[in-house]
Amino acid sequence: MYRFFSHLKFLSKATNEHGVHSPFVYAFVTKCLYSKTKFNVSKTVNVLLKMLDYFNIQKIHLVNENATLSKTINEQFDTIEFDNSSADFIYINTLKNVDIYSVLLKNKAIHNESIIFIDCIIEDRELWNTLIKNEKFTVSINLFYCGILFFRREQVKEDFKIRI
Repeated sequence: MYRFFSHLKFLSKATNEHGVHSPFVYAFVTKCLYSKTKFNVSKTVNVLLKMLDYFNIQKIHLVNENATLSKTINEQFDTIEFDNSSADFIYINTLKNVDIYSVLLKNKAIHNESIIFIDCIIEDRELWNTLIKNEKFTVSINLFYCGILFFRREQVKEDFKIRI
């Protein structure tokens, strides 16, 4: 029941592409999140697969090994490599029991185009809210089911709540 009311509260504050004033985020929402492509998997995995395609990701770092997810990604994109030293795209399936700052410190290859995808942010909203306040992440997108963090230095710090 809590999740239902939490989702209603999110929907009342969230926007779609018309409430986004950042050209980068607007393009991402319209061309990626709202694209007609459907991979017939859960909402968060569908968003993940769309992002891998949109950003043309070649290497992904799965913080918590997940054989099912790896298989799903390989079925759609057979050229993607799983590399724990890669910083192009970092996937974290839950914030519980993961120290995201240690993940970032260990991964020296983080760059301006790095993306962090966090599944199940609803499980730990407090930690998510702490993360988006960090100055390292200039763009955060809360999709209720999952969250996305970008390091784009050329962009003013903004936090978005987008309905999917």
